[in-house]
Amino acid sequence: MNYLLIRLGFDTAVHFGASDSAQSLATSQDHLPADTLFSALCHTALQLYGPAGIEQLCTWVKSGELLLSDMLPWRGDDCFLPRPCALAAESGESEGARVKAMKKLLWIPALSFDKYAAALRSGRTYDAEPVSFGLACESTRASLGQKEEAMPYRVGLFRFEDNCGLYVIAALCSHGQKEMLMALFRALGLGGIGGKVSSGCGKFHVVDAVLLKEGTDPQARWLYGALKENRGHSLLLSASLPRDEELDKAMDGARFRLLRRSGFVASDTYSPEPMKKRTQYFFRAGSVFLNRYEGALYQVGGSGSHPVYRYGRPLFLGVKL
Repeated sequence: MNYLLIRLGFDTAVHFGASDSAQSLATSQDHLPADTLFSALCHTALQLYGPAGIEQLCTWVKSGELLLSDMLPWRGDDCFLPRPCALAAESGESEGARVKAMKKLLWIPALSFDKYAAALRSGRTYDAEPVSFGLACESTRASLGQKEEAMPYRVGLFRFEDNCGLYVIAALCSHGQKEMLMALFRALGLGGIGGKVSSGCGKFHVVDAVLLKEGTDPQARWLYGALKENRGHSLLLSASLPRDEELDKAMDGARFRLLRRSGFVASDTYSPEPMKKRTQYFFRAGSVFLNRYEGALYQVGGSGSHPVYRYGRPLFLGVKL
């Protein structure tokens, strides 16, 4: 299996609302879970290839021939990984401040991850400042309903800096998959991803795409090695969920955070009325496992006219913590 790293540059602000937040409209994250990305790719595949396009993507995912990471941040030449859910070694009372400082780091540069992991194991300090990839802001808008006066509301936005954006790692089995994915990403960038795309949010372009196996720079070589090898611990790169029969083994020795996944079915043909998807709780990217799992493409619809799927397959990075 090869791994394709796609870097995206954003031409407009984005609205990535958190589904586990009571104020998801008024705030925006700087990253996007894999299930939201997969849903957007399916809608784009329907536009480009018709129902056969969606069926092809689902077939690849069900068979394990296509896996996706979350959309994760990059800055300059550095791709960043989520901070692992692992406790730093304690060596004294004064270590409390050190541990708190390390927990403030949400993202670790890929080429610094081994150094960070060594600090966790040894109790040494990992000296690094939290990194910003852009600016969180708000936009005030008006809801024009049947009332006499417009009702203002706030929309949380995130605007990436010029030298920043998001990247995706896709695990592939064939060259044809790369061609289709690149076509989907280019088309998706024209329409936008996330919320408020009808207002112009979430538009992006593909900065570059590299097959990590063919990459010559140190970062590509490190990522390819970590993706191919199981080094004792497995860092989760995509929000995902084990199947019922996998859950007990996956949780044995794991350290994790959970992410609520819900929302409405985004289809004009599914039902005359808006219908909610089944709510699930996924393991969040950055969770650490001793035992890997396969997950699934989950059916989360109800009694509508066609199946509704939620992407729940993991992409793991082999690490030593």
